[in-house]
Amino acid sequence: MARRVRSLWSWSVLLVTLAWTVSPAQGYEVWVTDQSDTGKESGGLLHIYDGAQLAAAPASAKPIQTIDFAGELGKFCEDATKKAVRRPHMLFFNAAQDHVIISFLSGQVLFMDAVTKKPEACLSMGKNAHAAWPTPNQKMAITANIAEKKFIRIWTDYAKHTYTFDPDKDVLNLAAFEDGERPDTSPICPITESSSHYAFVTLRGGGLLVIDVTAMPLKVVATLDNNQIHPAGCGGIEVGGTMYVNSGGGWPIAPLSYDVYALDITKLPQAISAKLVSQRDDKFADSHGMAGLGRYVWNADRAGNNIEILDTLSNLSVGSVDLTTSANADPAPDLMDVAPDGQHVFVSLRGPSPLTGNDKDAHNAMGTIPGVGVIHVDQDGKVGPYKGQATLTNMKDGKETGDIHGIAVRK
Repeated sequence: MARRVRSLWSWSVLLVTLAWTVSPAQGYEVWVTDQSDTGKESGGLLHIYDGAQLAAAPASAKPIQTIDFAGELGKFCEDATKKAVRRPHMLFFNAAQDHVIISFLSGQVLFMDAVTKKPEACLSMGKNAHAAWPTPNQKMAITANIAEKKFIRIWTDYAKHTYTFDPDKDVLNLAAFEDGERPDTSPICPITESSSHYAFVTLRGGGLLVIDVTAMPLKVVATLDNNQIHPAGCGGIEVGGTMYVNSGGGWPIAPLSYDVYALDITKLPQAISAKLVSQRDDKFADSHGMAGLGRYVWNADRAGNNIEILDTLSNLSVGSVDLTTSANADPAPDLMDVAPDGQHVFVSLRGPSPLTGNDKDAHNAMGTIPGVGVIHVDQDGKVGPYKGQATLTNMKDGKETGDIHGIAVRK
């Protein structure tokens, strides 16, 4: 399907900064979620690939395991939260790589043993849980509830399998921070820097909140307005002591948008500043997922079907990866993550029926064939030849309903 005329941690995640030197690859897995229903207005799928197999031959690679969220995991969450799970949106692994955190747009956050695939806790965040980010120190998972404009801190003890939050101390009502320069403070994608002290929260209406996640109760310590950070970013990555975030499209306020910012975080908690380092306002573009490879930041253009490569030493764009092929002319790249040796990047590719993040007139997130794209990394991240994709489908009544979104590498 051809892309229409011009009409958002990511934070996505996903969201891993590699060391400037990397060790040889060990065995690893690539986990991806399909947001499409597998039950009655419920469910979704989790596909797990052998990473080496996927990297070697993406076109023929098949998942080594597929889990239906309408099955046992769905029942576990429904028993715990009194509501069925729907739309598995994002997933992240803790630093030890032994647990996975999956957020559902139906409002649950699921904590699961990544080895046994057994659930340990399923917590309700209210009406929505867009993203739940595990802090590097493994003490917290910070969560964005877009629908109710809440930022939630979950305390995590993976060794004891306990996951808790106090509504009085661990929930921050972001609506209290709305004003003319931050007209809509619904949080999109939160992420912390390496010390796990400050969370950087992009906002649906534009702007940024910096939250001290060590404070009791939670405390906003610095802000940026919607002129300094444009609406609805969902990409964030720390490289070389600088935090990079983006703004993107898919919301009525910004059907199409592409901006990348470098945040100076050295003066926190007193102040924060942002520098615009890339912009595509004159193109059919939608900024979303991010990844870090050595000194380079990779930023996905979901509408433009490519990934921009930025050199963090100069903050200049040094190239891009074109993901269009004769087999898939409209891949719609969304979120991405990196192999442990830094030699491959895996990116989720949306299908023709995107269930989230798509403006119905702009078609910014609409693609052709859902799946996982594989990019080889050359020159330490400066260049990325595209190797192709593994296709994932969910056909219903002759219609492709598969919608691949969350993606994370388990090392």
